[in-house]
Amino acid sequence: MKPSELPSPFQPTLVRRGLGRAERWRYRWEYQGRLRGLLRHVDPDNAGRLTLNERQRIREYWSAYGIDYASASWFRLFKALTGRVDPRYIPEEVFRLHLEPMLCRRDVAPAYHDKNQLDRLFPDVQRPATVLRNIYGHYFDSDYRPVAREAATELFGTGPQRYIIKPSISGTGSGHNVAQFDGSRDGFRIGATLLSLADVERIYVQDFLVQRVVHQSPFMAAFHPPSLNTIRMITLRLRGAVSPIAATFRMGNGSHVDNGHAGGLLCGVDLGDARLTPFACDVLFRRYDRHPITGESFADQMLPEFDAICDLAVRVHSRLTYFDVVSCDIALLDNGLPCLVEANTFGQGVEPHQFLKGSSLFGDKTDEVLALVAERRRLGWNQ
Repeated sequence: MKPSELPSPFQPTLVRRGLGRAERWRYRWEYQGRLRGLLRHVDPDNAGRLTLNERQRIREYWSAYGIDYASASWFRLFKALTGRVDPRYIPEEVFRLHLEPMLCRRDVAPAYHDKNQLDRLFPDVQRPATVLRNIYGHYFDSDYRPVAREAATELFGTGPQRYIIKPSISGTGSGHNVAQFDGSRDGFRIGATLLSLADVERIYVQDFLVQRVVHQSPFMAAFHPPSLNTIRMITLRLRGAVSPIAATFRMGNGSHVDNGHAGGLLCGVDLGDARLTPFACDVLFRRYDRHPITGESFADQMLPEFDAICDLAVRVHSRLTYFDVVSCDIALLDNGLPCLVEANTFGQGVEPHQFLKGSSLFGDKTDEVLALVAERRRLGWNQ
């Protein structure tokens, strides 16, 4: 039976829209739950309560772009954090439900989230050296040549070397399932435990990769040496040009990963002069003037090689033509070169970036971005 012959409730477009509505309700429920938790922590006394005039300004601003649902509680959160009310702030759920689907092709995003394919997409970009790949249960070396399963650990060489293993398609967004180990032909040694390839397959099942641990610059390591600390650089394509719009310095805090959901900290980076904000924060927006473990101060610190980091993010985004907003995680190596760790094309969080930069995610481009989103929605994009 052809799709056109199906009863109307089963038309692919209607089914897709129905699934989209269900997904939006799920995201709304999740984000509202997070918002309530943040408000209990950030504004327990309701000091950020909005005035009637402030609520009216917010409602009128978003209604002008056809977005009626912009919970005022998000702006109460921003007011409690910054002391200001700016209608141009982008609430997390508004970005995820209304803006991101019009700025990024969600249906093709999963293919670009596969870390096993980044070396093919960016063969000329500095990347952590991959030693072993598991792609849909099959093993390949760094150059995508097939490797027999029984010979997979032979790629580690004779002497133990330090590696990192992680899922290639999902599972690392919150720092889970990322582990460091000493690899040799004997297997995967984590502490006193030696795991075989079969043990690793029981944990990861399929679609994972093994990379050499990279050596980061002294500046990046000073804040938290055990983790690979990175710059999260958000770039925007507008009128055919790609440019950075926000940057945060992400660092570990007692873990070997820098992700905020694993306890890591985020510090803002000024796009003009590469200066760090005088404080960092965690996912609950608690402020830290110094790193709680190393005692390293954030004030008056200048991020080195920032122009090269920005250039790399723009170069990566320029090749991701289905996405107008991209978040790149970039490490800085001990030789001063920026190194692309991963590129995020959907499900990009915006809360901490706006708090740390002290303004809307899109800054003075907000009106133009919202007008573009409204026009694409009117034309039926990504429906």
